[in-house]
Amino acid sequence: MKLKSFYQTLLILLAFISLTTLVGCSKDSVSPAPPVDETVDKGHEEWGKVTFTFTKGHLHGSLFHGDPINPETKYFVSKQEISFEVDEKGNVVPSTTEPIRFIKDVHYGLEITYYNKNGERMNSEFTSAEMAPIHQHFFLNKNVKDLLTNKDLGNHLDIFKYSYRDTEPEDQMFYISPNAKLRPKNDPIGLKGYFYITDKYKTFDLNILLVHVVKGTKLDDNGNPYPFDKPSKRILGTQDLNIKIPVKIYTEHPGGSDAEVDKFIKDIAREFNITEEEAYDDWDKSFDAPHDSSKYYM
Repeated sequence: MKLKSFYQTLLILLAFISLTTLVGCSKDSVSPAPPVDETVDKGHEEWGKVTFTFTKGHLHGSLFHGDPINPETKYFVSKQEISFEVDEKGNVVPSTTEPIRFIKDVHYGLEITYYNKNGERMNSEFTSAEMAPIHQHFFLNKNVKDLLTNKDLGNHLDIFKYSYRDTEPEDQMFYISPNAKLRPKNDPIGLKGYFYITDKYKTFDLNILLVHVVKGTKLDDNGNPYPFDKPSKRILGTQDLNIKIPVKIYTEHPGGSDAEVDKFIKDIAREFNITEEEAYDDWDKSFDAPHDSSKYYM
């Protein structure tokens, strides 16, 4: 009888020890990390300032080459820039109300530079192995109007083309830096690229988006990137940037006739409210710079 009581006591003691051990292990074990909400923790800093630099140029094959810059040119400039900065109240404030001015049948390079709230360049945060597959800029046109009549023409017209020309590393210039190479075509980001203007006498908002894909990647079901102006609604839910830049296509590049040159000069004079003589003189100055003086490529 005593032996049976002893075994019962031993079994109870062993059961208590086992239960205590399980509880101790549970307390000491590492809990799995909670899922990351990328609408809150995106994996990169928030930008405090973003700058858009447009450079007038031309192509050598598919290679963009910025036009030479004559600092004496006042109106027919090769470089235009606009910035947006987040103020202390959280408002996004543009650096100017002046539109970006385009000319039909001309190429324009665009370089987008992001800065964090400390003023430090942060483009590389979008090109990392983790962030590149879920980030892409898109370039849309909205609120299009006829420049001469002010007639509303709608949204998403075929008025420009865009080619992605992102580099690895992102802060080095293709063709100039021996270490810079173009990113693969199936990995567009849009920090660098160039436009070709296909229409004339239009005003519009250049709507630039930077999507941050929360689920999946920026590629479609076949592994291809979406066109520069046709993002899928699937990837539009979270955006790191949604900016509208006012743009004017105020003339077209003249062809080979004197009449086209005369019209071109009249358009410049009208746009900047100057005389035709001043317009012609300013245009003429733009040629007074050696072609190989420009070292800007993409």
